[in-house]
Amino acid sequence: MDRGDIRINDKRYKMRSSYKDKNYGAVLSSLVIGKRPENCVELGVLDGYSTIHIASALRFNQRAFGIDGRLYCWDLFDDYEYKHGNKEDVQKLLNVHQVTPIVTLTKGDAFKVAEQIQDNSIDFLHVDISNDGEILKKVMTIWNPKMKPFGIIAFEGGSEERDNVEWMIKYNKMPIRFVLKHNETIKSDFNVFVMKPFPSMTILQKKGLFSL
Repeated sequence: MDRGDIRINDKRYKMRSSYKDKNYGAVLSSLVIGKRPENCVELGVLDGYSTIHIASALRFNQRAFGIDGRLYCWDLFDDYEYKHGNKEDVQKLLNVHQVTPIVTLTKGDAFKVAEQIQDNSIDFLHVDISNDGEILKKVMTIWNPKMKPFGIIAFEGGSEERDNVEWMIKYNKMPIRFVLKHNETIKSDFNVFVMKPFPSMTILQKKGLFSL
């Protein structure tokens, strides 16, 4: 059984995630192990696939390096009118994978909750909230001040194929690639890496004082 499935009381839960086919969960785990962050935030949880990979990497860092990292997750859950997860099921998933002490799972709006976060305090941010170009622009405006130098923002999307999925075209959503190319904050403050296999993942690393 992979980290996308759980069995509770003989019932098997299949975790939905666009990341699963290309094993982007392992990418998130590797980023966390390499970065060794203390304060992590996830915006958008769905069924908890990415949550488990990030939290399991934090647990590894705790055991291997003594780094007491924490993951703070927010999702609208049943308040979101489109595809969404169930908070109680995600909590069961955390319990099964023994990462409950590491994760704080809260119902809330991805942008309003930023008011609770101090500036220059976040090491790692993962965003998966029906991402499009407008969402990315809001992330850069609201969450960029919260990021530490050399902090990492990872989010679903960034490839041409992802910008042309059915719902992006149907609802005339701004392409993520356009924002990556033209947003002044991204251009001035971040190094950009795009992993293109669908659904793609973009990794932004905030520049520090000694960045090249």
